[in-house]
Amino acid sequence: MRRLKLREKTPAQWGNAAVLAAAFAVMLVFNCLTPLISDDYSYLLRFPTHEPVESVADVFVSQFYHYMQWGSRTLGLLLEQLFLLAGKWLFNPVNAAVFCLLAWLCAKLAAGRRQPHPLLLLTVLGFLVHANPCFGAVNLWVSGVCSYLYPLLFALCFLLPYRLELDAPWQHGKLAAFGMFFAGAAAGWSNENTGGAAFLAVLAFLALLWAFNRRLPLWAFTGAAGCLSGFLILMLAPGQWKRQTGIGSDPRSPLTVFLVRLMNATHTLKAYGLWLIVLLGALYLALWLSRPGAKALALPPVFFMLALAANYALVLSPVYYIRSFYPVLAFLILAIGSCLVSLAECVPPKGRLLQGLAAGALCALLCFDLLEGGYDIASYHAMRRVRDGEIAQQAAAGVSEIETYAVFPYTRFCGAYGQPDLRQDPGNWVNVNMALHLGAGSIAATEQHYYPFPGYDEGISNTVETELSLGLE
Repeated sequence: MRRLKLREKTPAQWGNAAVLAAAFAVMLVFNCLTPLISDDYSYLLRFPTHEPVESVADVFVSQFYHYMQWGSRTLGLLLEQLFLLAGKWLFNPVNAAVFCLLAWLCAKLAAGRRQPHPLLLLTVLGFLVHANPCFGAVNLWVSGVCSYLYPLLFALCFLLPYRLELDAPWQHGKLAAFGMFFAGAAAGWSNENTGGAAFLAVLAFLALLWAFNRRLPLWAFTGAAGCLSGFLILMLAPGQWKRQTGIGSDPRSPLTVFLVRLMNATHTLKAYGLWLIVLLGALYLALWLSRPGAKALALPPVFFMLALAANYALVLSPVYYIRSFYPVLAFLILAIGSCLVSLAECVPPKGRLLQGLAAGALCALLCFDLLEGGYDIASYHAMRRVRDGEIAQQAAAGVSEIETYAVFPYTRFCGAYGQPDLRQDPGNWVNVNMALHLGAGSIAATEQHYYPFPGYDEGISNTVETELSLGLE
């Protein structure tokens, strides 16, 4: 019987392996075609100097001063500077694997102890690509990946044991309690809305474990304590408060500021998550009508509330960068995925056929997205390669003041979408840091180029003169 059970799982396991292998291959190509962008050049330097990072010791010293004087996302930025020190050849395959692991974690958190079906994994991948308003910025751009993808990975890895414990309690020793504390600290010390959502998720899972299992293991408490500790380390960093002070005071009243930020957060949720929320509502209604167990009905609302918490936590931030939507998207996917898993056990065979057709349609949309995004990523790569090569040649020839053009992509699939490129002002931080990297005295952009290569706009638009960043202020 044991061998028979193993044989029954094999098709799903092979299917998941094939899906993940295909996703890894695509993401590896996309990563290889994505150059260093904006902030990446800053993290090639030892903070707060313009000296290049030359050793692992430089990375740790840089992150200490960064934590004390500017920001608190130390774990992600530590990884970024280590990757940049080693070279992008290492980052590319690691990042492709991390994205695949994130997709598998979403499917596993939705399925629990069940084996995720390949169609579920494909559906998760479809949502992660099609519903992400800044796909390239959070999955391909080195700085965006280390600030958003990796923190989300830490959080989901940390939450997986809680989800598995909910399905079937298992025995753990003291070593698990010790390890979960540090896993929780990594999840909490990630980024602001991801870390906060991770801590709220732990509290929700503790309530679910008590409600359904009447048992709370020691590691569940140590994990929660670690998550709270990490979140406090993140939020109470000296650099976090110094940077907020440096932004300056807002002349508007506190109520006006709060209402504007609330409106911006609601607008972001509506713009990028409304159709997912409508889909979730329809699936949950179908699930409720099928009369499953109480646990199946409890999980989707919990994940949905976590998505709302991750979204509206950003009213505490002066700017809601669209990149911060990633954890909101992930929890919406978990809510939808948990509905699909429970519905698959309740609906008749004809209903499963409809589920398969819907997954197939989403996969077709995913393929279209990858073709569109692939063209944009490859075109941007070609233009940057030519532009940066020309700058390096002029610098080697002894030209001190170099005039060139800014390059901008078209779609959200490119890592440079929404990120600043070269400006007219050679003293702009992007220009200065890129000049240091390419060995130039100074660089200034006098025009901007778009596709088809090497087409460009006549005249100068505001994107060259000012900071271009997808944020609602």
